[in-house]
Amino acid sequence: MKPTFLKYDRPLLTAMIQCETPTECIRKIRASLADGAEALGVQLCKLKREYRTANDLRAIFTACEDKPIYITSYRYGNSVDLTDEECADLLLLGLDCGATLCDVMGNLFDRDTAYLELTHSPTAIQKQKELIAEIHRRGGEVLMSSHTLEVLSVEETLTIAAEHRARGADIVKIVNRTNESTELPLCIHTIQELHRTLDRPFLYLVNGPCHPFVRQIGPSLGVCMYLCVQEYGPLDTLEQPILRSLKAARENLKF
Repeated sequence: MKPTFLKYDRPLLTAMIQCETPTECIRKIRASLADGAEALGVQLCKLKREYRTANDLRAIFTACEDKPIYITSYRYGNSVDLTDEECADLLLLGLDCGATLCDVMGNLFDRDTAYLELTHSPTAIQKQKELIAEIHRRGGEVLMSSHTLEVLSVEETLTIAAEHRARGADIVKIVNRTNESTELPLCIHTIQELHRTLDRPFLYLVNGPCHPFVRQIGPSLGVCMYLCVQEYGPLDTLEQPILRSLKAARENLKF
């Protein structure tokens, strides 16, 4: 059995790895483990194309030791000219090489629907369901993500979560936007309602002025994991807090 993202005592400290070579990935993974990472998130879309081989992926994932591994295969980075089918194939390759959790974009197989990163095309939805079923068949877990980049009401966010659930996702991931710090109560209310109504783990994040608060306090309100970085490199997401700081803060919280 692979290490799981679905059972945990406290929200997982998940160190995101965004590097172009296996050597860089392995160095950062080892440093993250030394700093207390409980899971690793390897963004395969940032890995250079020549390193997307079974041998290279196994070497990267072996460095993760016994920790659960989350992988992404987004359309950016070194995947800008891949088809959505090729992005999906990269997820399956990563799964077969040792990853646990596959990130399926909410508009995968429907590039024409950018709004809210959530397709409503019956054809695309069916293909998503088939991919999710295949991931499950191979022993993996599925996170469905919608990076909405919009300020959404609680109800709108819950609607997206319901769509993810209906397509078979084990974990719901929604990344909204904030424009003003005064929107923090909206973010907190959204987390509370997701926690109250959703029957599976969820990852709720925001960009904009509220992002430091939501990314740090969200897990104490029900968000299933922290996304963090061991250090800031040229490819890292600056909104993701430093692992050491989050670990210290989490130690003072009760769950």
